[in-house]
Amino acid sequence: MASKSKIPGNRKVVEVRIIRGKDGTPIRTIVERAHAKPTGSFVSLKAGCALPWESVDERHFMWISEVDFRVRNFVAQPFRMEFWFEDGEMIAYFPDIERTLDGAIEIVEVKKTQSEAARDPYYAFKLSLARRACQAKGWKFRVIAADKHILPGHLLDNVRLVRLDRLTRVSSEDHLRLGEAMEKGRGKLTYGEAVAALSVRSDPWDRDGLAKLHALIVRRVGRVDLTRRLTQHSAVVLYRHPIWRPSKAA
Repeated sequence: MASKSKIPGNRKVVEVRIIRGKDGTPIRTIVERAHAKPTGSFVSLKAGCALPWESVDERHFMWISEVDFRVRNFVAQPFRMEFWFEDGEMIAYFPDIERTLDGAIEIVEVKKTQSEAARDPYYAFKLSLARRACQAKGWKFRVIAADKHILPGHLLDNVRLVRLDRLTRVSSEDHLRLGEAMEKGRGKLTYGEAVAALSVRSDPWDRDGLAKLHALIVRRVGRVDLTRRLTQHSAVVLYRHPIWRPSKAA
C-alpha cells in the first residue's frame, strides 16, 4: 500500500477496484470517539437508513440531497475505490456521498473551502485519480465547497426547515388532494395554496398541511426552487410538470 505522504509519481494505475458495502449501505461508519471533530448520523427517508457524517458540512449536504427534487437516492461512504499501481502499491479512496440523479450517478466530495483539498498534494492526487475513474464509468464527480455551494443564499435555510418533516406520514388521499388542486391550478400552486389543499381545514397556515407538503417535496411529488426564499407565494409544481424552470441547487 502506498504511503499516505507519497505520490506514486509517473507509475501507471493498472487496476481500479470498487468495493461496496453490504446491500448498498455505507462501507464504513464513523466511530465518534476516534474523532475530535463533530460526527453523527442522519436518518434519511430517501436512503432508508441512518447515514454517518464526519463534518457539519457533510451533514448539511445530506440535508440538501434529502430535499433536492433531482436526487432519487443517496448514500454516504458508498464504497472504497482502490487504485493499484504496476509495482503492486495501492491507494484507497472513500468518497463522501454518492447520489443517484435522474439518468446520472454523481460522486461528491464535501470540503469546507475550495482551497482545502489543494493544500494537501497527496489528497489532491487521490481526488484526481477518483475523478478520472468516475469519468471512465460515465459518472459525474464533484468537489462541493461549503463556502461557495452550501452556506450562501437561502438554500441551507430552506432545506433545514423542509427536512424536519421528511418522515411525516402522507396518505393516498393527500396525494389526491394535491393532485386535484394542481389540476385546478393548471399545474402550479403557491406554497400557501398547496398547504391549504393538504389541510383538513383548507388553512394555508395549517401546520399539518405544511408538514405533509414538506414530506411530499422530499418524496419528489412536489417541487420548489430551494435557492430562493420560501414564502406563502413561492411556486409549487408537480415534479414532472413541464412548466418547471428551476435554478441550479448544490
